[in-house]
Amino acid sequence: MRPPGRWRDLLDQRVAEAVDFLGRAPGVAGFLIAGSVGRGDPWPMSDIDLLPIYLGDHPPAALSPELDQRRAELVDWWAGSGRAQTLDLAWLSFATGEIGDAMRAGPDQVAARMTDRRWFHGIDKAYGARTAGAADPGIAGWLTGMRFHPAVVAARLAEWRRQADSALAEAERLRESDPMTATYHLREAARGFRLVLIEGWGERLGSMGREWTRFERMAGRYGQPELAARIATVGGAGVRETAARAAIAPVWLQERIESCRAARLAVGEDVTEEENARDQLAAYTVHVVRKRPELGGPWTASPDPRLGEHLAELREIAITLPGSG
Repeated sequence: MRPPGRWRDLLDQRVAEAVDFLGRAPGVAGFLIAGSVGRGDPWPMSDIDLLPIYLGDHPPAALSPELDQRRAELVDWWAGSGRAQTLDLAWLSFATGEIGDAMRAGPDQVAARMTDRRWFHGIDKAYGARTAGAADPGIAGWLTGMRFHPAVVAARLAEWRRQADSALAEAERLRESDPMTATYHLREAARGFRLVLIEGWGERLGSMGREWTRFERMAGRYGQPELAARIATVGGAGVRETAARAAIAPVWLQERIESCRAARLAVGEDVTEEENARDQLAAYTVHVVRKRPELGGPWTASPDPRLGEHLAELREIAITLPGSG
């Protein structure tokens, strides 16, 4: 399934359309165009990631109703006008006042905000972004510069370690009474420990639909391919372990697997057929468990048939990683 030849032009036009249409909502100063589109390295399956910048000192706790309505209208129009397009516009946002305060205060204040989920995920999402609309264009460059400041990296590493340890403890607590939920927490812990390594390498991960192969490539560059393979296996994302699951995946996921393979090859990505299938299977196992559990089935391998063995393996891995007590 080849991606359409004009996919870059389409992305560019839809970004411009989204910024114009959504930017008319009251209280919006502009947007950060984030993700692979904002960084200038899109692929045919790229989402359009927009982080609103609101006027005032604090953003709303959730996407404003006006913006949410406009987002729904735009996505519906795109789907009906030729080709569907994902528009990621949700709870990650900033406000002009808080950004100004943080810019004046410097990196230590940004590091202190890494326990705030919005800042923790937002500063990573905004890495390499560009500003659109009436927002100060300096915001994007400042957030990018802060992302890998040593104080911020140290705070992020500590937070990923805390999240991974917490998920592992929850998996162990629920192992006997609720193996399905324990499996979910085991895999969240594996993903968290993976990010402890990535932060320590001074890297970031990016697209969820390509993350396990990217992680393994990074680990190879840093001389730790065996460790990456162990983490992938206990996290339900080993290439060999997922092959049988991919063969029984639902039709919608099979379509996704084929489309992503073609899209990755179109931009020259180094990925095998098996790695691509694994990446999509692992990503949508997480999505289904979190959002659409009724779509689950044997393809998710939940509960993990080797739950006890994988918990023991991850405990061994955890004590070798930064931040172990």
